[in-house]
Amino acid sequence: MKRVLILFCVATMVLSGCAYSISDIDISKKDPACARQCTTSYSSCVSGGNQIGFKTETLRACREGYIACTQTCPDK
Repeated sequence: MKRVLILFCVATMVLSGCAYSISDIDISKKDPACARQCTTSYSSCVSGGNQIGFKTETLRACREGYIACTQTCPDK
């Protein structure tokens, strides 16, 4: 039973980390300077610590902010 619990905890951490990653957001067609600014803002947001409750909530909010930022970037 203890093994199942440990596996569940590890799987949850892995999945929650991937769910809030920005690596799946395609910025290849966006202006590179603008995309860099969005990435810098995202990094600052994530490194700022838990601003909104739990870490997963902060990561989700930072990811949503990154998406909104990249959507304002002009295409190449």
